[in-house]
Amino acid sequence: MIKPKVAITIGDPSGIGPEIVYRAVNSLKVQRVCSPIVIGDKNIIAKYFNLSKESDKIKFVFSSCYNEAIEIGKPSKISGLIACDAIKQAVKMCIGNKAKSLVTAPVSKESFKYAGLKYAGHTEFLGHLTRVKNYCMMMICDDINSVMITRHLPVSKISSYLTKKEIISTTKLSADFIEKIIKRKPKILMCALNPHAGDNGILGNDEKIKIIPAMNKLKKEGYDICGLYPVDIAWAKFLKDKYDLIVGMYHDQIMLPLKVLNPKKIVNVTIGLPFIRTSPGHGTAFDIAGKNIADSSSMEQAIIYATKQI
Repeated sequence: MIKPKVAITIGDPSGIGPEIVYRAVNSLKVQRVCSPIVIGDKNIIAKYFNLSKESDKIKFVFSSCYNEAIEIGKPSKISGLIACDAIKQAVKMCIGNKAKSLVTAPVSKESFKYAGLKYAGHTEFLGHLTRVKNYCMMMICDDINSVMITRHLPVSKISSYLTKKEIISTTKLSADFIEKIIKRKPKILMCALNPHAGDNGILGNDEKIKIIPAMNKLKKEGYDICGLYPVDIAWAKFLKDKYDLIVGMYHDQIMLPLKVLNPKKIVNVTIGLPFIRTSPGHGTAFDIAGKNIADSSSMEQAIIYATKQI
């Protein structure tokens, strides 16, 4: 049986990325379903892997070979450049059909900034590299499918970036993706932005001006949408009534409940790219980097999920 090739980047080498990649690609449940291709700086990879011993099961692609020292647990320009080079190489491989899907270890937005990258994170950088404008960030956790309309923004800017157009586009992308998996139209639950869903405009007009009109447009196009609910009620209803997709207006409306429910199984899935891309549902964890205690469960889940969707 020929197993699909999956490109796996090491992420920010100052964080736990290389450690969780090492553990994940050496796990039997990952090796049973795919042929991992680890992509990153040669010197960093050589610190974690015995290249000659493990090359029969795990392939390596070196995207750079910097000689500068890296301080573990601290973001830097060099760690940002290493992470960036690995992502670029992995995208080339996926577009060139040398790998069927991409799994990325966590990067640091601060390291990206030091390296001169203007992108808020992986999702936006991948959109740029693939020249895709219509993409979204889904979070999968076991049988929970969720999506956020806005992503990495200060809370003070969420309302100004939230648009009817983006609500419609993101909901369509994620719903169509889920429909291909479950083979029927998904039941969608929509969250409000403001407390008490705005209380008829008293606590904000985003619901009346943007979210409800977007929902009405989606309903007219045949999408099965229920709402609008304040986020606390929405999650309770979503779990009780077994909806197929929950749509949040911003990052923490999705991530906070998932981190409480099952943090080890959260998988970030970028929808809209020319290939499947996943990542673990956590960050670089600089505070525990280099201590050999990082949990690779979410990374393993990300690789397995990426393989299933090929």
